[in-house]
Amino acid sequence: MLNDIVALSKMLDLHDFYFWLKELGIGFTPLIRIPQTINPFDEKIPIFAKLEYVNFGESVKARPFATMYYLYMHSGKLDTKRKAVAATSGNFGLAGSYLLRDKYDFTVYMSENTVKENEGLIQKLMQNRTKIETFSDRYCPTVAAKRGEAIAAARYIEKIDSEVVNFDQYDDIGNPLSHFLTTAPEIYYQTGGKITHLVIALGTCGTMIGCASWLRQTVKGIKIVGLIPEEGHHQLGLRSRDELGASSFFKEAEKLCDEIVEIADKDAYNAMLTLWNANIPAGISSGTNFLGALKIAERLNEEKKRGAIVTMIPDSCENYGGFLRRHLKNITGVEFEEICNQFEELKAKAQSEREKHVLQLKTGGV
Repeated sequence: MLNDIVALSKMLDLHDFYFWLKELGIGFTPLIRIPQTINPFDEKIPIFAKLEYVNFGESVKARPFATMYYLYMHSGKLDTKRKAVAATSGNFGLAGSYLLRDKYDFTVYMSENTVKENEGLIQKLMQNRTKIETFSDRYCPTVAAKRGEAIAAARYIEKIDSEVVNFDQYDDIGNPLSHFLTTAPEIYYQTGGKITHLVIALGTCGTMIGCASWLRQTVKGIKIVGLIPEEGHHQLGLRSRDELGASSFFKEAEKLCDEIVEIADKDAYNAMLTLWNANIPAGISSGTNFLGALKIAERLNEEKKRGAIVTMIPDSCENYGGFLRRHLKNITGVEFEEICNQFEELKAKAQSEREKHVLQLKTGGV
């Protein structure tokens, strides 16, 4: 796959591509150092995190959606299209709703559980005039031969309707390409090339493939760690080992990883709350990433080694209010009402940081 990614990247006008992303307000996100108060190994093993919630589109998923959109526009794929669809657990569809608003009749295919339990996300989709179709998938879309599950349904409608384009994040090379061209180089230059470990949770696996492929050919001896949730999990956007077959990218991602670590729901959610206490407005999968990075730091410390670990805050907490109200107590024992004020403050912080970042990009400040 690396050869295909490199070949495609050489065909692009990269100056035009990067300029287009900056005009949208996507990419070039800050890399912060996790404070010592929550990383006791910080002196010798700092953990850095990319703040992806500041992207226009609200998450790391803005990168692949924008890249696929750019590729489709310049290949002529959109010339006869009036309608767009995408299977999503949330963030990819939300990014698309911002990017395609007033341009295409856009429909997201989602699990009925997500639609019922994630009111904040659904409200934003509706504000962006995005249509929603629901399927029986648990939280993340699955693929099956039969029509009726989100990924299969999106692929089917593209086949039978010539006016439809499917933004297929589970199979389109634009997904890993986006991170190969943007996220990975940003990480390298922001760390001065001193990154020793990349720790990323697996969903579509596009972030992992794009970042790991670029960093492996650039940083000698880098270690790549993938994270997966436990079976029956509530870590939205991520996939357990049994669920990862829905993405055609998983086998390639598995080859790139030096190891894959499983993270339990309770640990991921508590890690998210730890990030909140450090004034980082993290979403649920951010807790997964932080805990995975902390586990690697702890191991390096036990082995008396140094390191510089990079992970990601893929999105903020702002769209998870309804979901946390339903599940936080059962998973962690913490009542959502006890932290509701903190949630609202962090939600406002994420929105403010995004507005500043997007404005800075559009005015040439980065």
